[in-house]
Amino acid sequence: MRKIIEEISRPITAVKYSPPSFDCQADTYDQRVGLPEIVCREIVGAVLAIALVQPGDLIVEVGAGTGAIGKWFVQSPVRYVGLDLSQPMLDIFRMHLDSEADNWKLIQADGNQQWPMTDSTVRVIFSSRAIHLLELEHVVNESFRIARSEGAALLLGRVERQKESVKALMQQQMQHRLQQLGFQGRKGEQKQRQLIELCCQRGAKVIDPVVVSRWKVASTPWQSLNSWQQKEGLAGIHLPSDIQQEILNDLQIWAEANFGGLDQRVESEEAYVLQGVYLPPID
Repeated sequence: MRKIIEEISRPITAVKYSPPSFDCQADTYDQRVGLPEIVCREIVGAVLAIALVQPGDLIVEVGAGTGAIGKWFVQSPVRYVGLDLSQPMLDIFRMHLDSEADNWKLIQADGNQQWPMTDSTVRVIFSSRAIHLLELEHVVNESFRIARSEGAALLLGRVERQKESVKALMQQQMQHRLQQLGFQGRKGEQKQRQLIELCCQRGAKVIDPVVVSRWKVASTPWQSLNSWQQKEGLAGIHLPSDIQQEILNDLQIWAEANFGGLDQRVESEEAYVLQGVYLPPID
């Protein structure tokens, strides 16, 4: 298998720092919002099948994080590049990989800058729960630039929750409070739809949503509050600390009144959904 470095443009310009909102989450990210390992393996299998990936094809993951999904790509007969703004997250990812293998590379890079990939080389661009943090026009331009001339797939993954689940209701209330204060939170599903529409305007074909896996969870309001307490900002927005704390305090009062306590456990179902587009071949 050709070394992955052949498809990476030179020179690579990596950012020199990452926002603390990502770096400080590296050690706890998987415990707070990570996916079950079996789901991560199923995601990789679905991506390879949907994109008709062949051995040696190049896959780029934008927002690779700690590698919960990416490490399973590396164990497949493909070449893999993981991009992420947070070096601490990539450091954790690297711990799960065979340093002697030549089919992977992790790069600290800003997804809102030019991606460090050569034109027309990538078979699959994949991103899980991260694309809403980036500028959509830029993602479209870079995806079309690095996509193989024979065609490629852009696949986006997200977690879908039942509307009446604790996490969904807490998220809804948090977004509502942000809007009341004049902030517009970033909504992942909405931005995915916008990205797909932009790609279709340039000739891409829609890939119908695929439910990769479903699983049961038991969640409490405190888990949502504690997760947000550890972050710098909410819904992808950097907030003054006093405003963020005000929102969280208000959410705590709301949750206690509506769930009967912060430790009240409520069962629900979550699903992982893949959707995206086939990028057209270049004549």
